[in-house]
Amino acid sequence: MSYVVEYKGYYDVPELEEDVINEWKETLKGQRDRILNNLLARIPNETKFRSLIADSAYEVWQNFVNPSWEDADIIKMKFQVKLSRAYDVWKDRVTEAFTPGDTGISDFEKGVDGAVNKFANAKYTVGAVGLRYARGRGIAVKAIGVISGDLKVVRDIAAPDEFTGSVVNVFLPGAARYVRPQAIAIITRGLVLAQYALEAGLSALRDSIISSTNSILGNTVLKQVDTATYPTVILEIGYDDVNNKLYVHSAAATS
Repeated sequence: MSYVVEYKGYYDVPELEEDVINEWKETLKGQRDRILNNLLARIPNETKFRSLIADSAYEVWQNFVNPSWEDADIIKMKFQVKLSRAYDVWKDRVTEAFTPGDTGISDFEKGVDGAVNKFANAKYTVGAVGLRYARGRGIAVKAIGVISGDLKVVRDIAAPDEFTGSVVNVFLPGAARYVRPQAIAIITRGLVLAQYALEAGLSALRDSIISSTNSILGNTVLKQVDTATYPTVILEIGYDDVNNKLYVHSAAATS
């Protein structure tokens, strides 16, 4: 088949530069007081605590209690009562966590420092979406961009990307701007989870994640294609067993 546009980008997981990690740490620490004030403004009293935290937590948690357990109803009510009475403890612990101690450093700031390794896992997301000021747009952005009329992505297409044809918009009028974030989110989640499975040597799980992701793309993003003009449109992730890499592939044809 002859495509009017076709793109294929291979998924690599980069190591985040130290200055990116430091910027994240310092920016978050600098927002300490604002985060605390916003949190207490959002939940200023026990009534709000029950409404926004206790009741909603109970609604979700109760579904995890096996109804066949002995005293299941008592267990659920006990949880609900304990959580509903927890406002004062919650407020004291939140205030304490954000208040600098004898060293001038709060538990919140210590927690940010301790979370550096977890933040470093953002590299999996960066591998898909990119880091515009440092790395340019990622493969997920470019894949949807070339079939949604986003000419800017061409600036970031470079080897080992594969690209032929010209950027087109295959979507129904007005849909492209809403389709892009949806597609990027679905593709990114699929690539990240499939990469986890790939690194763990779980090939069957990897392939199941790929299949599920492509089904979701087919049932959401690709449902918004202008099929009268572009009867053939591809947007998918996959696995290249020769290079042992995941990839994202998009293409469009007018016949």
